Amino acid sequence: AQRLSLMKPKAVLLNTARGELVDEAALVEAVTLQRIAGAAIDVFAQEPLPADAPLRKLDHVILTPHLAASTAEAQERVGVEIGTAVRDALLHGDFSTAVNVPGITADVLRRLGPLLDLARRLGRLAVALADGPVRAVEVAYGGRDEGAPRPVLSAALEGLLSAQDAGPVSLVNALLLAEERGIQLARKTGAPEPGFETSVGVTVDAAGGRVRVAGALAGNSHGRIIAIDDYHVDVAPDGWMLVVRNRDVPGVIGRVGTVLAEAGINIGSYHQSRRAAGDEALAAITVDQPLANGVLGKLARVPDVLQVRLARLGD
Repeated sequence: AQRLSLMKPKAVLLNTARGELVDEAALVEAVTLQRIAGAAIDVFAQEPLPADAPLRKLDHVILTPHLAASTAEAQERVGVEIGTAVRDALLHGDFSTAVNVPGITADVLRRLGPLLDLARRLGRLAVALADGPVRAVEVAYGGRDEGAPRPVLSAALEGLLSAQDAGPVSLVNALLLAEERGIQLARKTGAPEPGFETSVGVTVDAAGGRVRVAGALAGNSHGRIIAIDDYHVDVAPDGWMLVVRNRDVPGVIGRVGTVLAEAGINIGSYHQSRRAAGDEALAAITVDQPLANGVLGKLARVPDVLQVRLARLGD
């Protein structure tokens, strides 16, 4: 009643939200005494509105039932909209109508497509290199697109969780699944990696230590893996990737290649990196087939090889 008394005499009150928001008895009094000009209401404290309700007796009040969604026409339109939304999500990865993916519109998904694909693959690589259960994930976006950080984080988590066989994972549920697993999440924005306009870094804290991988877009469409921990690499994030840590001594590359050749594994690319001569080195090797029949174990037993990991980055 006090708030209604603050309204101007020519004011008209509209309520299409919740009936309890308006004191109906006070509204009847305000309209009857012409403190306000009238009202239009389609929600009531008691629904349906009783036949003897005082609101029904007022000349300057319009009452309508809050039933628009229950008409035959509305139900048909809702069905079409739901079918369209499901079709677009399944065929085009368009989650713009999902209520739990706020801010990720269809335009954003199309614009960021190559970047999100790179983030997914970096997530798969990072978890393959991590030792033990994942405790925390930080995703760093470097670039100018203000709409990118959140979907990039979701895409990296999608890749990470799918590599752990966490069940059906998508941009819609990746954040929730990670939180349910007790994974602490963080995202950063800033300048891209030197020499690139757009980059993504994924850092995983696991029981056995921290792993960081980074990637960048070349020409806004082709993703490259450009760093694994402190090692600079340049590898396409496709198919299967072997990551081999070894002592920086002669013969290791040849022995690794021999083991793969004897197993019939074809090498797509072999990028060797080191921080300093005589220190440890790292090789990022893409192969055309998964390693079977104990090949991974044979590589781990090669002299001067310190660690071998295999990641499936994508098709």
